[in-house]
Amino acid sequence: MSMNKNARKIIIRACIFAGLGGLLFGLDQGFINGSLSFIKEEMHLSLIQSQSFASIMHLGCIIGVLFSGWVSKTIGRKRTLVLTALFFGFFSLLGAFTHDVFVLYASRFALGLAVGYASFVVPLYFSEIAPAKMRGGFIAMYQLMITIGIFAIFLSNSVIGTYFQSWRLMLGVIALPSIVMFLGAMFIPQSPRWLVLRGREDHAKAVLSSIREHESHAEDELNEIKESLDTDTKQGGWKLLKESYFLRVLGLGILLMLLQQFSGINAVIYYSGEIFKKAGAQHPAMGTVVIGLINVIFTVVAIKYVDKWGRKPILYSGLTVMTLTLLIIGSLFKMQENGIVLGNFSSGLMVAACIVYIAAFAMSLGPIMWIICAEIFPLEGRDFGITVTTATCWVACAIVVQFSLSIIHHFGGSALFFLFAICCVLGFSIVRLFTPETKGVSLEHIEGKLKSGEKLLRIGRT
Repeated sequence: MSMNKNARKIIIRACIFAGLGGLLFGLDQGFINGSLSFIKEEMHLSLIQSQSFASIMHLGCIIGVLFSGWVSKTIGRKRTLVLTALFFGFFSLLGAFTHDVFVLYASRFALGLAVGYASFVVPLYFSEIAPAKMRGGFIAMYQLMITIGIFAIFLSNSVIGTYFQSWRLMLGVIALPSIVMFLGAMFIPQSPRWLVLRGREDHAKAVLSSIREHESHAEDELNEIKESLDTDTKQGGWKLLKESYFLRVLGLGILLMLLQQFSGINAVIYYSGEIFKKAGAQHPAMGTVVIGLINVIFTVVAIKYVDKWGRKPILYSGLTVMTLTLLIIGSLFKMQENGIVLGNFSSGLMVAACIVYIAAFAMSLGPIMWIICAEIFPLEGRDFGITVTTATCWVACAIVVQFSLSIIHHFGGSALFFLFAICCVLGFSIVRLFTPETKGVSLEHIEGKLKSGEKLLRIGRT
C-alpha cells in the first residue's frame, strides 16, 4: 500500500484557488454596504432604483446558476472556475470605469452571472475532490472565503469611503483577487467524478492517486464512483424528476436554501449600516466592519467542528440563537416605532444582537446548507440538483435584498425581523423532520441509501 504524502497539500492548494470564487462572491455581495450612498449621489438614484441596483446582481446569479450546471458538466468544474474568474475581473473593471447608468447596471448583472457560476461550481468541486472525513470542512471553506470577502470589502469600503469617497475604487479593487483566481485555477486538478462521468476513467484514476493518501483508497473510490453510475442509465436531471427519491432530496435542498435566506442574513449584510443608523448607533460603519470580522471568525469555528460535531447539532444551536437575537432586534425596533428613543444601552444592545446573530449564522446556516446540498444528490443528478437549489438560494436572496428596505420604510424594522424570527422557528421542523446527518459518510453511500428508498433522515447513516 503506497502512500502519497503530497495529497493533502494538493487538495488544500486546489481548494484555496477554487475558493477564491467564494472570496469574489463575498466582495461583490458586500460591495453595496458602504458604496450605495456614493452611487446614489453620483448617479441620482431613488430608493427604488438603489434597491434595484443592489438586487440586480441576484437576477444575474439566478440566470448564471441555471446555466452553470450545463456549463460545468460540458467543460468541467475546473474550466468553469477559470471562466468565472474572467467574468469577475472584466466586469468589475467595466463597472468601475463607466459613467453610464445602463452600463453600470449591466456590469453588476454580469457580476451576478459570475457569482452564480461560483456559488454552483465551488462547493460542487470541493465535494468531489475532498475525502469523506474532510469533506464538510472543505465545503465550509467556501463559506469562509465568502465571509473573508465580505469582511475585506467592508474594511476596504470603510477606508476608501473615509479617505477617497470613491465607489469606483471600491469596485475596482475586486479585480485584483480575480486575477489570482484565474492564474491559480488553471493549475488545479479536474474533478475525478466529472472525469468518470465523461468516460475518462484513466485520467480520473490519476487524479485520485494524486489527492488520496493511499493508492488503495484511490482505487476503492474510483470503483464506488463507477458503481454509482452503473446503477443508473446515466439519465440527466430532467429525467430524474420522474424518480420519487430524487424529488424528495430536491425538495429538501430547496427548503434548506429557502431557510438560509429567509432567516434574514442578507438584510443584515447589505443594510447593516442603515439598520444601525436607524437604531441611533454612533458609529454604524465600525459596527458593520465588526460584523464582517465576526462572520469570518465563526465560519472558521464551523470548519473546525462540522466534521466532529455533525451538521444537525450545529444547525439546532444556530437556529436557537438566531431566533432569540432576531426577537431582540425586532423588539427594539418596536420600541422605537412606539416613540421610545433608544438610549446608549438599547443602541448597544441592537448592535450586540446583530453581531451575535451573525456569529450564529456564520457557524450554522451559512456553511452547512451549502455542505448538505453538495452531499445529498446522486452523481448523475448532482449538477441539476445543485443548480436548482442554488437558484432557489438566489431567488430568495433577491427577494430579501429587494424588499427589506421597503419593509423597514413602510412597516418598520420590527415587522421585518419578527418575520425572519418566524422563519427560523419553522426551520427547526425542516431540520428535525427531513434533514439527514451526513458527517463522515461517502457520497456514494448517501446515494445508495437514497436510491434504496430510505427516509431522508436516514440516508446519512452507516
